Amino acid sequence: MLAGMIFPELFLPAGITGAFALAIFTQTCAKNVSGASKVFIAEKSVATAFTVTSGEISAVTGTNPFMRVDAMQDSVSWSEVGELIGLNNWKITNTVEFDIMPPETETNTFLQALIDGSPCGLFALIVDGNGRCWVVGYNATDIRERPLRLGGQDHKTGKGLSEAEGNTIHITLTNECGGIALPLDDTLNAAVVTTGDATICKWS
Repeated sequence: MLAGMIFPELFLPAGITGAFALAIFTQTCAKNVSGASKVFIAEKSVATAFTVTSGEISAVTGTNPFMRVDAMQDSVSWSEVGELIGLNNWKITNTVEFDIMPPETETNTFLQALIDGSPCGLFALIVDGNGRCWVVGYNATDIRERPLRLGGQDHKTGKGLSEAEGNTIHITLTNECGGIALPLDDTLNAAVVTTGDATICKWS
């Protein structure tokens, strides 16, 4: 017990080395654009496997698993917050948020699908302001075992014509996990962002 208190690194779980070796990090001298432009959502039961090559997702198993969501412009956001737990544990909290409109039957159908899919879990494909695609809800530590779930839905009519956010529906997906989100590799990324024909996405 005393040894564990003095040298906690000796008692890491099997297979965990404690850290990757640090290397030089060189900042890219290029434009860095904030925000996110697109969101796609997949059910865990449909996106059945992910292939990771050199820290990037190179394939997703499933028939067009990621559904396009026409979110309101500049409403999509993703935050990934890391937190130290004790001495050796690291917890990451992901939050994906976006707004949709208007309230109608099709909107209810989409919301009910999120509610029904949430117990099993969801994955989000986020296109950030730099045109890089990230899969949120999957990571190399937990694999598919700590996916996103529906964290909240907020619909307000607003109080009149002057309220810009009236009759919009704010949706929040969230999870807690042990690993950072991974990007798509360049081939998949280009198929989503540039050509718009990625087979991992359902476009229409």
